[in-house]
Amino acid sequence: MTCSKLQALFIIGMLLQMAVSLNTFGDTNHGSSLSPYENALGGVLQQNQKWRPAAAKMTETSGNADCDDCFSWDIDGSGKAEPLTDGLIVLRYLFGFSDEALISGALANNASRTSSEALTSFLKTHEAELDIDGDDRSEPLTDGLLLLRYLFGFDGFALTDGATSSAATRATPSSIEGFILAHLPETQNDPTATPELAWDFAPAPASKVGTTQTAVDRVIDHIFTDIAVQAALVTKDGYLIGERFSPGYDADSLGTSWSVAKSFYSAAIGAAIGEGLISSVNLKASEIITEWQGTAKAEVTLHNMLQMRSGYSSIDDVFFSTDQTAYSIDRPRIRVPGARFAYSNANSQLFEPILKRTTGLSAHDYLSLKILEPIGINLNDVGLWLDATGDNPMTYCCIDMKPTDFARFGLLYARGGQWRGTQIVPTDYVTSSLTANGWYGYQWWIMNSAYFSGEPVPIEVSAAQGLDGQYIFIWPEEDVVVVVLSQYSHPVEQGYVLDLTSVPPNYPVTCTARNSCPGTLEASVQSFGHLELVERMAALGDSL
Repeated sequence: MTCSKLQALFIIGMLLQMAVSLNTFGDTNHGSSLSPYENALGGVLQQNQKWRPAAAKMTETSGNADCDDCFSWDIDGSGKAEPLTDGLIVLRYLFGFSDEALISGALANNASRTSSEALTSFLKTHEAELDIDGDDRSEPLTDGLLLLRYLFGFDGFALTDGATSSAATRATPSSIEGFILAHLPETQNDPTATPELAWDFAPAPASKVGTTQTAVDRVIDHIFTDIAVQAALVTKDGYLIGERFSPGYDADSLGTSWSVAKSFYSAAIGAAIGEGLISSVNLKASEIITEWQGTAKAEVTLHNMLQMRSGYSSIDDVFFSTDQTAYSIDRPRIRVPGARFAYSNANSQLFEPILKRTTGLSAHDYLSLKILEPIGINLNDVGLWLDATGDNPMTYCCIDMKPTDFARFGLLYARGGQWRGTQIVPTDYVTSSLTANGWYGYQWWIMNSAYFSGEPVPIEVSAAQGLDGQYIFIWPEEDVVVVVLSQYSHPVEQGYVLDLTSVPPNYPVTCTARNSCPGTLEASVQSFGHLELVERMAALGDSL
């Protein structure tokens, strides 16, 4: 037997063990990890990406899948009979699996039969055809094993050895091969189609994009262990495959970003570089912030600032300052630029004068023109906050938008800064944004092993993170975006000028549901564990 056949036999053995155990849906509970982002608050792309610009359309035809009176080994109706979908479904069925246990992880991404009910009905209707060895019984360790071996490429003695019953009327390799071959779909040997990636988050079953509803539900269930969550949505390949809202909220309810905004205004810096309005990230910021010339901050580069290594302290009062830009420009440098990461809101507020002085537009207008509108965000549904002067856009904070609009921005970065064939943010800038110096890129957190204090991670997820539990998580390799927003309510008529002296004060209030408002005596509501989220997100990857 060849090495590949031995490997396939090993895989089959593993599948059989799984099928016999009936225990494939355990839920490992990991404790939450205090992230570097949470620690910071306490003190105050890639070559293997799944996305491709020119994806071929998925084939809609699927052999005999539209004919329930016809039988084909293409059980899930995807157009091909394959071992880890159709073979596994047959094996599970013969072992007595039903409901989610029958289909979990065993559907092709273009399956036309996607429910356990549809598959069970199909298999019951054609149960006689499942009797591959012809002994008048359909059994997992004969007929199921024969089908798996055939679909894995076994032939000759390796196909039939130990897998036919003593009463078999078809026991030779040629008779088994002939019986299975006669019922393969007409499209079995057609070139494999590539699914068309979407942009508008049309609702779709998880199976359409190569994952399972169980995996989606486990991600959302974990997020909603945080009882202060307003909304969670999961997208893959540009399709909405899962969403949930707390009572009183829906898809049109605005959430707020807090520091998730940092990633947006970093994108605006990237767009300005792409336009040639800023020469590069290696530019000394003092060439734009001329107030720094001849000072200790003269050598600080945009690269330093984007990576939170400007030399600024992580402790500042920018949020409570009337003119937040003037406050941020005047902050002292306390360490050598580039020497150490320090999460600083004042550092990121400096994007405001940088964008205004290089583009001639306010940071809000430039963000709207170059980032938000091009990715399909309706500006009438967006609130962009100003500091108490009413003149300075806040660029370390605060954007109000719908959950899907946050997802649009996540998708922009998951796809290398390109949107519908137009490069919105330079690809190399996006790649640098999602490349960690420690656990931080260009205003993005990189959830790697360093982020989790050395704990191993199954995948590397990047995250835009904000106060009180606002998140955009992206997994570019699988084109996955997860958005989480905390409960928020802001009357639009109050406007978006920060005013901490009015009654009531006007600012993005997310502390109520989290029991973290000033003067609250109850224990604050904790968010979900990030390590477990990453582990659950890993199951969203293509299962085929």
